[in-house]
Amino acid sequence: MSENPAALPHLTAEFFVWLWFASEREGGTMNVGGDIGVMDFWIDERLSFRNPGDDKPRAVLTGENTSSCAEARAALASGKVVRDLQVHLRREEREYTVTLRGHHLDVCSLKFPQHAVDGEDELLYERMFLYEDVWNAIRALYRCFARERVGEDWHRVTLPAIRRFALSGELPEPLSPPPARDIEE
Repeated sequence: MSENPAALPHLTAEFFVWLWFASEREGGTMNVGGDIGVMDFWIDERLSFRNPGDDKPRAVLTGENTSSCAEARAALASGKVVRDLQVHLRREEREYTVTLRGHHLDVCSLKFPQHAVDGEDELLYERMFLYEDVWNAIRALYRCFARERVGEDWHRVTLPAIRRFALSGELPEPLSPPPARDIEE
């Protein structure tokens, strides 16, 4: 038994699918509110799927445009859940590539923007800032997911739209952002 079990492990898999769906639905740009505001994000060069209840991946897709390939939607439509995915985030002039995995949103890899400073101390402080910046972006995306997930339209609108997307690639019109509510971090 794990020392730190995930309380609601299905939420991470739902977040991963929502992130993929929302990046396509919103055209890769979303106003996440708060201090971050508008940011770009898209699923990058890796998606892996597992059967529910398993931890090992059953299908791993890599390369360009993995999120738009028929194999990715087929894995989702067949009942597999997203185990990990690589997300490209762009905030202002900074770009990150981060691979998220598993029930705890573990960061498997993280690529920072080019460093703009010299010296060990400055580099350390810049990396600390960039690491915090990428986590703030992920938190903001998760808050958007949480608002939509607990909203009254989740079961009636969003979930059927995600299912249509998985089966046919059909996307609804971009949503107007849900009203901002405080979500506990």
